[in-house]
Amino acid sequence: MRLTSITAKESKPIGKFEVSGLAEVVVLAGPNGVGKSRLVQQILQHLQSPSRGNIAVTIEATDNGERKRWGKTTIDTSVQEDCHVLTRSLQQSQYRRKNFRSSVLYFESDRTIRQVAPFQFTWDVTDPWDENVGWNVGWGGLQSRFQDTLHAIFRKIKSLENDIAKKALQLKKGGAEKMDLDFSDPLEPFKDAFLQLLAPKILLDADLQGQTLKYSLDDQVFAINTLSSGEREVLNITFDFLLRAPSDCIVFFDEPELHLHPELSYRLLNTLRSIGRRNQFVFCTHSPDIISATLDQSVIFIAPKKDADTNQAVPVREDDETNQALRLLGHSIGIVALGKKIVLIEGEKASLDKQTYGSLLKSRFPGLVLVPTGGKHAIQSFSSAVSNVLERTLWGVEFFMLCDGDTAPYGLTENELTQRSSGRFRVLSKYHLENYFLDETVLAEIFRPMEPNGSWLAEPSQIRAALRDMAGPLVSYSVALIVSRRLRLIVGNLDAMPKDCHDKTPDELAKLIISEVKTERERILSGLDEAALTQLITSEQNELQRLLDGDDERWKSRIPGKAILAKFASQAKIDVPRLKNLYLRAVPDGDANPFKEILEIFESFNAISRAQASVSS
Repeated sequence: MRLTSITAKESKPIGKFEVSGLAEVVVLAGPNGVGKSRLVQQILQHLQSPSRGNIAVTIEATDNGERKRWGKTTIDTSVQEDCHVLTRSLQQSQYRRKNFRSSVLYFESDRTIRQVAPFQFTWDVTDPWDENVGWNVGWGGLQSRFQDTLHAIFRKIKSLENDIAKKALQLKKGGAEKMDLDFSDPLEPFKDAFLQLLAPKILLDADLQGQTLKYSLDDQVFAINTLSSGEREVLNITFDFLLRAPSDCIVFFDEPELHLHPELSYRLLNTLRSIGRRNQFVFCTHSPDIISATLDQSVIFIAPKKDADTNQAVPVREDDETNQALRLLGHSIGIVALGKKIVLIEGEKASLDKQTYGSLLKSRFPGLVLVPTGGKHAIQSFSSAVSNVLERTLWGVEFFMLCDGDTAPYGLTENELTQRSSGRFRVLSKYHLENYFLDETVLAEIFRPMEPNGSWLAEPSQIRAALRDMAGPLVSYSVALIVSRRLRLIVGNLDAMPKDCHDKTPDELAKLIISEVKTERERILSGLDEAALTQLITSEQNELQRLLDGDDERWKSRIPGKAILAKFASQAKIDVPRLKNLYLRAVPDGDANPFKEILEIFESFNAISRAQASVSS
C-alpha cells in the first residue's frame, strides 16, 4: 500500500496541508518549529485509528492481496466505510519475518538503544521467524523493538541448530550415514547489509553463549559495541528492518540524518530501499543532501503558517527556477530546510569565514542561519540571484547575501546594490573579511599579555607601522587584482544570442548571430583598449600609494587583507586561525568594534525580516 494524498486541517501547529500524487519516496522538509514531526505523529495516529476528522489520506493498493481484501484499488479515509476497510486491513496478524506486509513501520528521531537483557534459552526454542508479533508491532518506534530484534536473531540461530541436530538424529536412526547440509545461514542477509553499510568491516557468526555479535577488521575481531555511535545506529535500524523484511508497507522515518555523517546516512537509506518490495518511505528531514537527492520523487516543503486558507504544503521540483538560481550560488534547493532566514556568505562549509561570522553574531540574531556558498566565483549571476532568490520569500524562507568587497558586481555602487536587492544583497566595504582583522589596537591587546616589555607587538603605533610596511609591496598586486577583475566583468561574458530568431533559415540566423558577434567584438575591444588600460592602472596605483603614504585609514579597506594578515601572523610567529580566534575574543563593544559595519548589516537583515513578518501577519 502507498499513500497518494494527505489532507490535514488545523492539525496544530499546521493550519492547512494538502498534497497529492505522492511517489514511493516522500520527503517532508521545512524549518524547525513548523510542525513536521507532529504532522507525522498525527498521520500515524490517523492510520492506526482512522476516522473522519482533521486528517484524511488516500491509500493505493500495491499488490493483488490488498485489492482483494479491500474490494477496491484505493481507500479514502474521508469516507467512513473506507475507514473501516483500512482498520480491518491494518489490524491483521503480522509475523516477525515470514510475512510482514501491508503494514506500517516507524523509526522515531530518538533512536538511543538501551541495555539489552540476555535471552534465557529453554530446551524448546521455536523458530522466531514464524511467530505472530501483533498487528501494531511496527508502530511503536525502534527503542521498543530493538531487544526483540537481537533476541530473535539469537533464537533463530539456536532453533536452526536444534532443527539440524534433530534431523541428524532422525537420519541416524533411519540408518543414514550422510546428511544434506544445504541449509541457509540466517545471518546471511544481516552480513550482506553490514558489509553494504560498514565495509571493509565484516560481520562474523554470532556468539550464542555470550549473546554478542562480532565483526572483523584487518584480521582482528571486535565486539559490535566498539563501533562508533553512528555506525551502531545505522546497524540497529537496518537489522530491525531486515528482521521484518517488509513488503507493501509505509515506512515513516523521522530525521534519518540525525547523529549520522552524510555518507553514512546516504548508505543507510540506499540499504533500506533495497530491502523488501514496493515499500513507500516518508522521510521527515532537515538534511539538504537527502532533499537534493530526492527531487525526482516527492519533496514537500512545509511553509510557516500564514492564515487558515493558505496551503502550507509546497511541492519542490528539480526544474524549479529557484533551484536553478541556487545552483549558481553553489547550492541546491535542500538548504531551505536549514532555517527560515538564510544568509548566504562566502567560504566553504567549515571555512574560517563562517566561524568568524558565527563568533560575531553569537546569540544576537538567533534566527539567521549562515550558509557558505563557496568562493567568489560561485556567484556567477548577480541579477539571477537577486530576481530568483533574494527578492522572494520562498515557502516562508527568506534569503540574504553578504559578500567581500572583491565580489561586488562591477559598475554598481553599494547603494545601487542595496536598492536593487531591496537590502538583501550587501557587500562589505573592505576588500576581504580579513581586512577587519587589521585594527592595531585590538592586535596590541592580544599580544600585550604574551610579549615582553618593549615588544613592538604590544604597541598599537608600532603594529600600524609594521602593517603599512607589509602593505607597501602589495600595492601593485592590489591594482592588478582590481584591473583584471574589472576587465573580466566587462568583457568576460560573451552574449551572441539574437532577438526574434524564431522560424529563420540558416542564412537568416547566421546574419543575426554574426551581427550580435560584431557588437560584442566592439564592446570587448573597447574594454581592452591599451591607452585606457594604462590610464586606469596608473590612476588606481597612484591613488592606493597616496592613501598608504598618507596613512589614510582607507588603505586598510582597499589592499587585500588576507595577504597582510598572513604576513603579520608570520612575523608574530602565530598561525592565522589562532590569531583570528584571539582577535574575535578581544574586540571591544560599541563604536570601537572593528566589525561594527558587519553587525549593522546583519541588523539590517534582521530588520527586513521583521518587517516582512509584520506585513505577512
